[in-house]
Amino acid sequence: MRVLEGLALYGPRNVSKLSTELNMPRGAVRYRINHLRSHFSLRFLGSLYHTYIGLRKVVVFAESKPGYEELLYKCLKFNDYWLYVSQCIATPKCIAIYGVPSGKEKELEEFLSELEELDQVSNVRFFWSTCFQNVNATNEWFDDTSEEWVFPWDSWLKEVLVKKGGLPYTLKDPSGYPQMADWIDIMILKELEKDSAIKLKEIAKKLGISLQRVRYHFENHVIKEKMFEGPQIFAEHYRGLSADTCYFRFVFKNHENFTKFACSLMKKPFIRVMGKVYGENQLFVQVYLPRQQLRNFINTLSKLIRTGFLDTYEYFIQDLTKTERETIPYQLFKDNHWVYEHKVYLEKLRSMQIDL
Repeated sequence: MRVLEGLALYGPRNVSKLSTELNMPRGAVRYRINHLRSHFSLRFLGSLYHTYIGLRKVVVFAESKPGYEELLYKCLKFNDYWLYVSQCIATPKCIAIYGVPSGKEKELEEFLSELEELDQVSNVRFFWSTCFQNVNATNEWFDDTSEEWVFPWDSWLKEVLVKKGGLPYTLKDPSGYPQMADWIDIMILKELEKDSAIKLKEIAKKLGISLQRVRYHFENHVIKEKMFEGPQIFAEHYRGLSADTCYFRFVFKNHENFTKFACSLMKKPFIRVMGKVYGENQLFVQVYLPRQQLRNFINTLSKLIRTGFLDTYEYFIQDLTKTERETIPYQLFKDNHWVYEHKVYLEKLRSMQIDL
């Protein structure tokens, strides 16, 4: 757990620094990383601040008629700006996340309206969102003595009600969506999304340009201009505990309660990512919990509703065997702006209707 937490704090790109910060031999750190890879599906992904590359996020919930789940899943990916698509368990629903060019909001909404015109699809809902706050695993609820996870829900309930602190910039409504990247920046970001541990010299080799040029763009554009939020250290740290991954939408009565709730989750090991519904006191949260603890979490949410702190919520259990993540559509970044092929996306949906 020390290594897993350290990877999130110091990044996976420099094992030497990590070993120094953890006061562990470099060989021991590498051994632990390899152990996490082989036993806990450790992956190094990357989180982008899409707002500063001119992309606006939207979360979509959609349903299909039973038997047509695959069709819905396929149609959601007809739009090249999809970032994430996931089917749900025990219900013919899908969750999709897009990052569409600012100024193309009406076109995306038309695409979703056209999707709902399919006889096999219904109840398509969308929520414009801020960028997402990545939450990496910490040992806050890990007992070092017993080497087991503990889940003090009553303590968390008390924490939520009195929590103080400010929201990270990722959970605040942005004032605009400036496109601050050039082609090299976009290509660097694409590679970091796939593997946040990748070396700059490897990126330079892939792009066919000098290491010095890549380093300049990485330091002075990608990092300095906050296009890259940081590494997403993904590991199945509840391995053996029959864990589920769920997608929640929470609705709060006021911004104060929204802020307290979001801040209370910032270092919790059962949170993957969070995002705010633009202009609303609503929060998207991807939750990762052992099945038994998921029930305890929901019971705690019920207490928050009875106290009036939380207005309501909904959630879906995700099928991770039918979940895909995609990088930004770098192939559509031309002459330093995004090309949105609206007519192409609509035609794909309409041809699907004809085929059916």
